[in-house]
Amino acid sequence: MKLEMISSMRLPNQSVRLMASMLDEYGIAPAPLLAAANIPGTVVDDPQGEVSGLQELHFQEEFARATRDRPALWFALGLRYRLMTYGPLGLAVLSAGTIREGLKVLVAFQALTYSLLQYRIHEVDGVLLGLEADDAMIRPDLRDFCLVRALGSATMFLRDMRQPFPLLRIETRLADRDYGVDFETALGVPIVFGASESRWIFTSDAADMVLPMASPLLEQTYQQLCERLIGEAQTNDDMVGRLFALLVRVNRPYPTAKEAAAQLSMSERTLNRRLAKQGLGFGDMLDQVRQQRASYLLDRSNLSIEQIGEMLGFAETASFSRAFKRWLGMSPMNYRQRPR
Repeated sequence: MKLEMISSMRLPNQSVRLMASMLDEYGIAPAPLLAAANIPGTVVDDPQGEVSGLQELHFQEEFARATRDRPALWFALGLRYRLMTYGPLGLAVLSAGTIREGLKVLVAFQALTYSLLQYRIHEVDGVLLGLEADDAMIRPDLRDFCLVRALGSATMFLRDMRQPFPLLRIETRLADRDYGVDFETALGVPIVFGASESRWIFTSDAADMVLPMASPLLEQTYQQLCERLIGEAQTNDDMVGRLFALLVRVNRPYPTAKEAAAQLSMSERTLNRRLAKQGLGFGDMLDQVRQQRASYLLDRSNLSIEQIGEMLGFAETASFSRAFKRWLGMSPMNYRQRPR
Protein backbone atom coordinates (compact mmCIF):
# COMPACT_ATOMS: atom_id res chain seq x y z
CA MET A 1 0.00 0.00 0.00
CA LYS A 2 1.32 3.47 -0.85
CA LEU A 3 2.50 5.75 1.94
CA GLU A 4 -0.07 8.34 0.88
CA MET A 5 -2.94 5.87 1.27
CA ILE A 6 -1.58 4.48 4.53
CA SER A 7 -1.28 7.91 6.08
CA SER A 8 -4.79 9.06 5.18
CA MET A 9 -6.70 5.84 5.90
CA ARG A 10 -8.78 5.59 9.06
CA LEU A 11 -8.98 2.05 10.43
CA PRO A 12 -10.83 0.40 13.32
CA ASN A 13 -8.51 0.03 16.31
CA GLN A 14 -9.09 -3.75 16.49
CA SER A 15 -5.65 -4.69 15.20
CA VAL A 16 -3.95 -2.36 17.69
CA ARG A 17 -6.11 -3.80 20.48
CA LEU A 18 -5.15 -7.36 19.48
CA MET A 19 -1.43 -6.53 19.48
CA ALA A 20 -1.62 -4.62 22.77
CA SER A 21 -3.55 -7.46 24.41
CA MET A 22 -1.00 -10.06 23.28
CA LEU A 23 1.90 -7.97 24.53
CA ASP A 24 0.20 -7.64 27.89
CA GLU A 25 -0.44 -11.40 28.09
CA TYR A 26 3.24 -12.17 27.52
CA GLY A 27 4.59 -9.66 30.00
CA ILE A 28 5.57 -6.87 27.60
CA ALA A 29 4.19 -3.47 28.59
CA PRO A 30 2.28 -2.07 25.58
CA ALA A 31 2.19 1.55 26.83
CA PRO A 32 5.73 2.55 25.69
CA LEU A 33 5.13 0.97 22.28
CA LEU A 34 1.81 2.77 21.90
CA ALA A 35 3.49 6.04 22.81
CA ALA A 36 6.22 5.41 20.24
CA ALA A 37 3.50 4.91 17.61
CA ASN A 38 1.74 8.11 18.73
CA ILE A 39 -1.38 6.21 19.84
CA PRO A 40 -3.08 7.48 23.02
CA GLY A 41 -4.04 4.80 25.54
CA THR A 42 -7.62 6.08 25.47
CA VAL A 43 -7.89 5.03 21.82
CA VAL A 44 -6.99 1.44 22.71
CA ASP A 45 -9.50 1.39 25.58
CA ASP A 46 -12.35 2.48 23.28
CA PRO A 47 -13.96 -0.53 21.50
CA GLN A 48 -15.18 1.86 18.79
CA GLY A 49 -11.88 3.74 18.46
CA GLU A 50 -10.01 4.44 15.24
CA VAL A 51 -6.37 4.93 14.30
CA SER A 52 -4.68 6.28 11.20
CA GLY A 53 -3.05 3.83 8.85
CA LEU A 54 0.34 5.27 9.77
CA GLN A 55 -0.30 4.72 13.49
CA GLU A 56 -1.24 1.12 12.70
CA LEU A 57 1.96 0.69 10.68
CA HIS A 58 4.14 2.21 13.40
CA PHE A 59 2.61 -0.03 16.08
CA GLN A 60 3.21 -3.10 13.91
CA GLU A 61 6.84 -2.00 13.67
CA GLU A 62 7.07 -1.59 17.45
CA PHE A 63 5.38 -4.96 18.04
CA ALA A 64 7.73 -6.77 15.64
CA ARG A 65 10.76 -5.11 17.22
CA ALA A 66 9.69 -5.96 20.79
CA THR A 67 9.03 -9.62 19.90
CA ARG A 68 11.76 -10.18 17.31
CA ASP A 69 13.11 -13.19 19.21
CA ARG A 70 9.65 -14.77 19.59
CA PRO A 71 8.20 -15.34 16.11
CA ALA A 72 5.72 -17.86 17.52
CA LEU A 73 3.90 -14.84 18.95
CA TRP A 74 3.58 -13.39 15.43
CA PHE A 75 1.75 -16.53 14.33
CA ALA A 76 -0.41 -16.63 17.46
CA LEU A 77 -1.30 -13.00 16.82
CA GLY A 78 -2.31 -13.81 13.24
CA LEU A 79 -4.73 -16.48 14.44
CA ARG A 80 -6.63 -13.78 16.36
CA TYR A 81 -7.47 -11.80 13.23
CA ARG A 82 -10.93 -13.15 12.47
CA LEU A 83 -12.99 -11.99 9.52
CA MET A 84 -15.14 -9.70 11.65
CA THR A 85 -11.99 -7.91 12.82
CA TYR A 86 -11.93 -6.10 9.48
CA GLY A 87 -15.24 -4.29 10.02
CA PRO A 88 -17.14 -3.38 6.81
CA LEU A 89 -14.65 -5.32 4.67
CA GLY A 90 -15.28 -8.52 6.62
CA LEU A 91 -19.05 -8.07 6.33
CA ALA A 92 -18.79 -7.42 2.58
CA VAL A 93 -16.75 -10.61 2.11
CA LEU A 94 -19.12 -12.69 4.24
CA SER A 95 -22.16 -11.57 2.24
CA ALA A 96 -20.54 -12.32 -1.15
CA GLY A 97 -22.04 -15.16 -3.18
CA THR A 98 -19.07 -17.47 -3.79
CA ILE A 99 -15.44 -17.91 -2.79
CA ARG A 100 -14.28 -16.22 -5.99
CA GLU A 101 -16.59 -13.24 -5.39
CA GLY A 102 -15.48 -12.97 -1.76
CA LEU A 103 -11.83 -12.88 -2.81
CA LYS A 104 -12.61 -10.17 -5.38
CA VAL A 105 -14.04 -8.05 -2.56
CA LEU A 106 -10.91 -8.63 -0.46
CA VAL A 107 -8.58 -7.62 -3.29
CA ALA A 108 -10.67 -4.58 -4.26
CA PHE A 109 -10.75 -3.16 -0.73
CA GLN A 110 -7.55 -4.50 0.80
CA ALA A 111 -6.61 -0.94 1.81
CA LEU A 112 -9.04 -1.60 4.68
CA THR A 113 -6.98 -4.52 5.96
CA TYR A 114 -4.15 -4.18 8.45
CA SER A 115 -1.64 -5.91 6.19
CA LEU A 116 1.32 -4.51 4.27
CA LEU A 117 1.17 -7.55 2.01
CA GLN A 118 -0.49 -6.99 -1.37
CA TYR A 119 -3.07 -9.71 -1.97
CA ARG A 120 -4.19 -10.82 -5.42
CA ILE A 121 -6.20 -13.70 -6.83
CA HIS A 122 -3.99 -16.47 -8.23
CA GLU A 123 -5.48 -17.61 -11.54
CA VAL A 124 -4.27 -19.39 -14.67
CA ASP A 125 -6.41 -19.20 -17.82
CA GLY A 126 -9.36 -18.03 -15.75
CA VAL A 127 -9.13 -20.96 -13.33
CA LEU A 128 -8.95 -19.97 -9.67
CA LEU A 129 -5.92 -21.63 -8.06
CA GLY A 130 -5.64 -19.68 -4.84
CA LEU A 131 -4.74 -16.43 -3.10
CA GLU A 132 -1.32 -14.81 -3.49
CA ALA A 133 0.48 -12.37 -1.16
CA ASP A 134 3.22 -10.08 -2.49
CA ASP A 135 5.79 -8.82 0.04
CA ALA A 136 7.83 -6.72 -2.43
CA MET A 137 6.93 -3.41 -0.77
CA ILE A 138 7.73 -4.52 2.78
CA ARG A 139 10.90 -3.38 4.52
CA PRO A 140 13.41 -6.17 5.20
CA ASP A 141 13.08 -5.87 8.99
CA LEU A 142 9.27 -6.35 8.80
CA ARG A 143 9.10 -9.03 6.13
CA ASP A 144 9.26 -12.13 8.35
CA PHE A 145 6.80 -10.61 10.83
CA CYS A 146 4.27 -9.93 8.07
CA LEU A 147 4.65 -13.36 6.46
CA VAL A 148 4.50 -15.32 9.72
CA ARG A 149 1.49 -13.35 10.92
CA ALA A 150 -0.19 -13.91 7.54
CA LEU A 151 0.13 -17.69 7.92
CA GLY A 152 -2.35 -17.29 10.77
CA SER A 153 -4.40 -14.28 9.70
CA ALA A 154 -4.95 -15.11 6.01
CA THR A 155 -5.74 -18.73 6.80
CA MET A 156 -8.31 -17.68 9.42
CA PHE A 157 -9.74 -15.15 6.94
CA LEU A 158 -10.37 -17.95 4.44
CA ARG A 159 -11.79 -20.36 7.00
CA ASP A 160 -14.14 -17.73 8.35
CA MET A 161 -15.49 -17.31 4.82
CA ARG A 162 -16.49 -20.96 4.62
CA GLN A 163 -16.10 -24.04 6.80
CA PRO A 164 -14.49 -26.28 5.80
CA PHE A 165 -12.43 -24.20 3.40
CA PRO A 166 -11.07 -26.11 0.37
CA LEU A 167 -7.41 -25.40 1.16
CA LEU A 168 -4.84 -27.84 -0.25
CA ARG A 169 -1.57 -26.34 0.98
CA ILE A 170 0.23 -23.10 1.80
CA GLU A 171 3.39 -21.98 0.02
CA THR A 172 5.47 -19.27 1.71
CA ARG A 173 8.61 -17.32 0.91
CA LEU A 174 9.71 -17.77 4.52
CA ALA A 175 12.92 -19.71 4.99
CA ASP A 176 12.59 -23.20 6.46
CA ARG A 177 13.90 -22.62 9.99
CA ASP A 178 12.69 -23.01 13.56
CA TYR A 179 9.99 -20.43 14.35
CA GLY A 180 9.02 -22.03 17.65
CA VAL A 181 5.77 -23.43 16.30
CA ASP A 182 4.65 -26.38 14.15
CA PHE A 183 2.67 -24.54 11.47
CA GLU A 184 1.43 -27.69 9.74
CA THR A 185 -0.03 -29.12 12.94
CA ALA A 186 -1.54 -25.79 13.96
CA LEU A 187 -3.18 -25.17 10.58
CA GLY A 188 -3.82 -28.75 9.51
CA VAL A 189 -2.42 -28.28 5.98
CA PRO A 190 0.99 -28.87 4.38
CA ILE A 191 3.37 -25.88 4.37
CA VAL A 192 6.01 -25.41 1.65
CA PHE A 193 8.83 -23.09 2.75
CA GLY A 194 11.20 -21.19 0.50
CA ALA A 195 8.64 -20.85 -2.30
CA SER A 196 9.01 -18.26 -5.04
CA GLU A 197 5.68 -16.68 -4.00
CA SER A 198 3.51 -16.84 -0.90
CA ARG A 199 0.25 -18.55 -1.84
CA TRP A 200 -2.76 -20.33 -0.37
CA ILE A 201 -3.58 -23.09 -2.88
CA PHE A 202 -7.22 -24.23 -3.21
CA THR A 203 -8.92 -27.34 -4.57
CA SER A 204 -9.97 -27.18 -8.22
CA ASP A 205 -13.68 -26.74 -7.40
CA ALA A 206 -13.25 -23.89 -4.91
CA ALA A 207 -14.19 -20.92 -7.10
CA ASP A 208 -17.95 -21.47 -7.28
CA MET A 209 -18.49 -22.83 -3.78
CA VAL A 210 -21.34 -20.85 -2.21
CA LEU A 211 -20.64 -18.88 0.96
CA PRO A 212 -23.08 -19.72 3.78
CA MET A 213 -23.99 -16.08 4.53
CA ALA A 214 -24.38 -14.96 0.90
CA SER A 215 -26.77 -12.01 0.58
CA PRO A 216 -26.75 -9.80 -2.55
CA LEU A 217 -28.52 -6.98 -0.73
CA LEU A 218 -26.08 -6.93 2.21
CA GLU A 219 -23.12 -7.36 -0.12
CA GLN A 220 -24.14 -4.23 -2.00
CA THR A 221 -24.64 -2.30 1.24
CA TYR A 222 -21.26 -3.20 2.72
CA GLN A 223 -19.37 -2.76 -0.55
CA GLN A 224 -20.78 0.76 -0.85
CA LEU A 225 -19.57 1.44 2.69
CA CYS A 226 -16.10 0.16 1.77
CA GLU A 227 -16.11 2.35 -1.34
CA ARG A 228 -17.00 5.39 0.74
CA LEU A 229 -14.19 4.73 3.22
CA ILE A 230 -11.66 4.33 0.40
CA GLY A 231 -12.99 7.43 -1.34
CA GLU A 232 -12.69 9.52 1.81
CA ALA A 233 -9.10 8.38 2.23
CA GLN A 234 -8.26 9.28 -1.36
CA THR A 235 -9.81 12.74 -0.89
CA ASN A 236 -7.91 13.34 2.34
CA ASP A 237 -4.82 12.01 0.64
CA ASP A 238 -4.48 14.98 -1.73
CA MET A 239 -2.53 17.26 0.60
CA VAL A 240 -0.39 14.40 1.94
CA GLY A 241 0.37 13.27 -1.59
CA ARG A 242 1.37 16.80 -2.65
CA LEU A 243 3.68 17.13 0.36
CA PHE A 244 5.18 13.70 -0.26
CA ALA A 245 5.81 14.56 -3.92
CA LEU A 246 7.40 17.86 -2.90
CA LEU A 247 9.80 16.17 -0.48
CA VAL A 248 10.69 13.47 -3.00
CA ARG A 249 11.54 16.03 -5.70
CA VAL A 250 13.78 18.32 -3.70
CA ASN A 251 17.51 17.90 -3.24
CA ARG A 252 19.48 18.83 -0.14
CA PRO A 253 18.67 20.79 1.90
CA TYR A 254 15.15 19.56 2.64
CA PRO A 255 12.63 22.32 3.31
CA THR A 256 11.43 23.11 6.81
CA ALA A 257 7.74 22.70 7.60
CA LYS A 258 7.29 26.45 7.12
CA GLU A 259 9.03 26.40 3.73
CA ALA A 260 7.08 23.34 2.57
CA ALA A 261 3.80 24.92 3.64
CA ALA A 262 4.60 28.06 1.65
CA GLN A 263 5.27 25.96 -1.47
CA LEU A 264 1.90 24.26 -0.93
CA SER A 265 0.19 27.67 -0.61
CA MET A 266 -0.84 27.29 3.01
CA SER A 267 0.37 28.36 6.42
CA GLU A 268 2.61 26.16 8.55
CA ARG A 269 -0.17 25.97 11.13
CA THR A 270 -2.64 24.70 8.52
CA LEU A 271 -0.15 22.14 7.24
CA ASN A 272 0.52 20.79 10.72
CA ARG A 273 -3.18 20.74 11.59
CA ARG A 274 -4.12 18.78 8.47
CA LEU A 275 -1.26 16.32 9.02
CA ALA A 276 -2.25 15.87 12.68
CA LYS A 277 -5.82 15.00 11.66
CA GLN A 278 -4.36 11.98 9.88
CA GLY A 279 -2.04 10.99 12.72
CA LEU A 280 1.00 12.46 10.96
CA GLY A 281 3.71 14.98 11.60
CA PHE A 282 6.03 16.77 9.18
CA GLY A 283 8.92 14.75 10.65
CA ASP A 284 7.11 11.49 9.82
CA MET A 285 6.86 12.48 6.17
CA LEU A 286 10.47 13.63 6.00
CA ASP A 287 11.65 10.39 7.64
CA GLN A 288 9.76 8.30 5.07
CA VAL A 289 11.36 10.18 2.17
CA ARG A 290 14.83 9.99 3.70
CA GLN A 291 14.39 6.30 4.44
CA GLN A 292 13.34 5.48 0.88
CA ARG A 293 16.14 7.57 -0.63
CA ALA A 294 18.75 6.08 1.72
CA SER A 295 17.66 2.51 0.91
CA TYR A 296 17.75 3.25 -2.81
CA LEU A 297 21.23 4.80 -2.70
CA LEU A 298 22.65 2.01 -0.55
CA ASP A 299 21.27 -0.58 -3.00
CA ARG A 300 21.89 1.19 -6.30
CA SER A 301 24.98 3.39 -5.91
CA ASN A 302 28.63 3.14 -4.94
CA LEU A 303 28.43 6.25 -2.78
CA SER A 304 29.97 5.89 0.66
CA ILE A 305 27.77 5.87 3.74
CA GLU A 306 29.26 9.23 4.70
CA GLN A 307 28.30 10.71 1.31
CA ILE A 308 24.74 9.33 1.50
CA GLY A 309 24.28 10.71 5.00
CA GLU A 310 25.45 14.12 3.84
CA MET A 311 23.11 14.03 0.83
CA LEU A 312 20.20 13.34 3.18
CA GLY A 313 21.03 16.36 5.32
CA PHE A 314 22.73 14.67 8.28
CA ALA A 315 25.57 16.69 9.75
CA GLU A 316 27.35 13.58 11.01
CA THR A 317 27.58 10.00 9.76
CA ALA A 318 26.77 8.76 13.27
CA SER A 319 23.47 10.66 13.20
CA PHE A 320 22.59 9.08 9.86
CA SER A 321 23.47 5.61 11.15
CA ARG A 322 21.30 6.06 14.25
CA ALA A 323 18.36 7.26 12.16
CA PHE A 324 18.75 4.42 9.65
CA LYS A 325 18.84 1.83 12.43
CA ARG A 326 15.67 3.36 13.87
CA TRP A 327 14.01 3.12 10.45
CA LEU A 328 15.04 -0.40 9.42
CA GLY A 329 16.46 -2.03 12.52
CA MET A 330 19.99 -2.35 11.12
CA SER A 331 22.97 -0.13 10.33
CA PRO A 332 23.52 1.25 6.82
CA MET A 333 26.57 -1.01 6.46
CA ASN A 334 24.61 -4.14 7.45
CA TYR A 335 21.80 -3.13 5.11
CA ARG A 336 24.22 -2.78 2.18
CA GLN A 337 25.89 -6.13 2.98
CA ARG A 338 22.68 -8.08 3.56
CA PRO A 339 21.93 -11.06 1.25
CA ARG A 340 19.38 -10.13 -1.43
